[in-house]
Amino acid sequence: MEVHDIAYEHNHPAKRRRLMYKMAMAFSAGFIGVLVLFACFKTFVQQGEPELGLTTARAPVYAFSPAVAPMRVSTRDASWVADARLRKRDRQALKHRAYNRAIRSAVRTRTKKVLRSIEEANKAGFSSEEELSTQDQLMREAYKQIDKAVAKGVMKRNTGSRQKSRIATWRKKALITHGVYTPVEEVAVQEA
Repeated sequence: MEVHDIAYEHNHPAKRRRLMYKMAMAFSAGFIGVLVLFACFKTFVQQGEPELGLTTARAPVYAFSPAVAPMRVSTRDASWVADARLRKRDRQALKHRAYNRAIRSAVRTRTKKVLRSIEEANKAGFSSEEELSTQDQLMREAYKQIDKAVAKGVMKRNTGSRQKSRIATWRKKALITHGVYTPVEEVAVQEA
């Protein structure tokens, strides 16, 4: 007898409730059984099969701070990795990713410091270019960090150039705003 036959056979509300209760209990028992089987299979997979010489990729243990730890982990983590070359490549990728993230973070930090400093000097006001000596020092440090990132291949050359140009543009706009610097086009128009 099928479930829909039983459902139509019992038209009384109390019988219908009991039937629904029995069906819910049967479903939950089956669901729990599936969960138990999944847990058993998972422990079996984690233990591995030593007679085949295969190992499972474990979650990496980081030797560096969690702030620098990579966001994504290899797609081969939960699968069987029989080749030692692939495991080594994964380990190297984790290290390189952490190293590259640290360098990119340093570039962003230096850039933000310069732009924030230029903005503060712009709000405070200045009358000569010599008053921007601290901003110039921060600019040199940021340029140095960007050039290092480009040289190490962490950042592409055009990206580095674009970021350096952005910093220089902010400084130039601040100089123009306070009348310390006059662009060449305006000088040529005034002379004519």
